Amino acid sequence: MQYIGLALLVGCLALLLLYLVWRAGWRLEWLLGWLKGCALLALLGVCVVIGAVAWELAQFRTITDGERIATLEFRGISHQHYEVKVDEAGDTQHLPLQGQLWELDVQVLRWRGLPHMLGLEDGYRLNGLTGRYLTLEQQREMDAALAPSLHGTPAWRDLWYWLDRFDPGWLYADAFAIRFMPIADGARYSVEIGATGLSPVAMNTQALDAIKGLE
Repeated sequence: MQYIGLALLVGCLALLLLYLVWRAGWRLEWLLGWLKGCALLALLGVCVVIGAVAWELAQFRTITDGERIATLEFRGISHQHYEVKVDEAGDTQHLPLQGQLWELDVQVLRWRGLPHMLGLEDGYRLNGLTGRYLTLEQQREMDAALAPSLHGTPAWRDLWYWLDRFDPGWLYADAFAIRFMPIADGARYSVEIGATGLSPVAMNTQALDAIKGLE
């Protein structure tokens, strides 16, 4: 009986509050206005998301087989510390890099289904340039620091990041990578892209000597 009584008491309180709300001027117009405001806010949010997607898509370039997409030039600063000049389609970045090897990651968007049949071509965007050490101890110390992305887009609005986690079926996230290329002071490399991956090309004697020394 105790809980039945408590239930009745709470129920009466709810009815009292409902009566007060009605007496205070409950009108259907107010409810419709509130719903309209919520719908407009939701639509505004959708507009922001679509705008962010458009901004992200504008940063990708069409994959052309055999195209040179970037050049990397290394300049020694101190022992196993370098400055890398990254030249991509006329845009140049200067980045610090540590280690004995360099690695490059590229984000790739691949179209499937109807968009692919309509002729939409796969696209790419440079993502990350990182250095590696040959010794495990040095590499463990480096792994504690995250390298910034080359495109500068944070993960929360990175289109590729979300596609990699939620595959819509008609567009999916792929990735190309170059691994374990040697670094040397003055070495210059070009990076070429194809339908299936990336190809590093040594552009001077310093790069060629570094590759030979790694073999």
